[in-house]
Amino acid sequence: MSTTTTSDTGMRARWRWRDALWIVLALIAVVALRKGESSYEQRDAPLVQHARGPARAEGRNFAVEVGNVKAARAYLLKGDFSRSEDLLLRTPGLWLSVLAKVESTQRPGYVSAQLLTRDGLVYAASSAERPKLKGINLSERPVAPGLPENGAWFFEVPADRLEGAHLQLYWGNGLPQGGDSLVDVDLGIDAARARKLLAEAKPVLDLR
Repeated sequence: MSTTTTSDTGMRARWRWRDALWIVLALIAVVALRKGESSYEQRDAPLVQHARGPARAEGRNFAVEVGNVKAARAYLLKGDFSRSEDLLLRTPGLWLSVLAKVESTQRPGYVSAQLLTRDGLVYAASSAERPKLKGINLSERPVAPGLPENGAWFFEVPADRLEGAHLQLYWGNGLPQGGDSLVDVDLGIDAARARKLLAEAKPVLDLR
């Protein structure tokens, strides 16, 4: 009787060790699979394509040639039918304009822009109404294949955020879409160029 009991106890112990081993192996396999998967943020993030101005850069749906950048403290704009007098458009920081030529390569749509500072802050381009410059402000301007659009994006940024800033471009009129192209263009604003932009920034730039 005692021999049978001892044998049964040994068998149960072996089964417990075998079960524990399988559990450990299963946990290791799960961890390995999860490490091999992309995180949610990675799967939902746009695909960054790095470029440096002024060369031509291409995203999945568009192409862009980034030109010069200019800074100003305020813009003087011509009045329109809703406001006959000239408008002085100020900003708490600095106006930074980025000249560019952009075109669609597949279908009609929009190309949006944002400015990424070296400390990771993002500034969206100002709307088509700020400043309201038909044929110049590229924000919310539709683009079509074979019809490149020339103009500029305008950003309101603190004066101390110029150095190291990158222009980021993407397809659509909202936020960057996961899996789509995000063309990141190094504007080449080092410390010396940032100081030059600030020194040459006009108190009021006449855009009438």
